[in-house]
Order: sequence, then C-alpha cells, then structure tokens
Amino acid sequence: MQDINSLKEDYLNFLNMREESLRRSIEDLQRQECRDEANLEKIRLNVVEIFHKMFNISFSNDSVELKDKYLNFFDKITTPWRVNREKAIKFGKDREAIIEELKIEEAEKLKIKFKDYYEKIFFN
Repeated sequence: MQDINSLKEDYLNFLNMREESLRRSIEDLQRQECRDEANLEKIRLNVVEIFHKMFNISFSNDSVELKDKYLNFFDKITTPWRVNREKAIKFGKDREAIIEELKIEEAEKLKIKFKDYYEKIFFN
C-alpha cells in the first residue's frame, strides 16, 4: 500500500509541476506578445490536464489495475490525434499536423514518466 501511495504522490507532484511550468511559460510568452507560441503551450497544458484527470480516474490501490487502466487512456485518447495528424499531413494542413504532433508528443512524455515512476517504485 505504501508503494502505491508513493507512486501517486510522486506522479501527481510531477504533473502539478509540469502544469505550473507550462502556466509560467504561457504567461511569459504572452507578456512578450508571442501569441502563437503561447497557444502551443496552452495545447501542451491541456494535454497534461487531461491526463492528470485520467490518472485520478484510474487510481486504484491495485498497482496492476492502475497501470493497465491509466495506460489504456493513452491509447484511447491519442488514437484520434494520430488519425487527425495523418489526415492533416495527407491534405497538406501543416498547422493542424503540428498541433496533433504536439499533443501526441506531450502525451508520450507523460506516459514515459508514469512508466518510469512505476518501474522505480515496484521493480527496484
């Protein structure tokens, strides 16, 4: 039980820090009148917020159930993004392709970080 609580605490701390970092970045970019860059950071923030909510929904005292449920959200949520990215590329919509790629990249970073925390806590 202590292990699952450590995972929860560590990963939620990471998500909170990532959200705060993105919020600061958005504010800085807005102050510099870099609207496009700020909007891209807002997209990243939105992805982190989505997976933060999915982690809370997935949380279980059973570590295997938590892992399976949470990682499943990464597939469910990013599959349409991948489809949209391919369509955007096919039709030469560079802006849309970049946005979808950004969302996928941010989700992948979160997924890798979760797996790292999970492995560290349950297999070290």
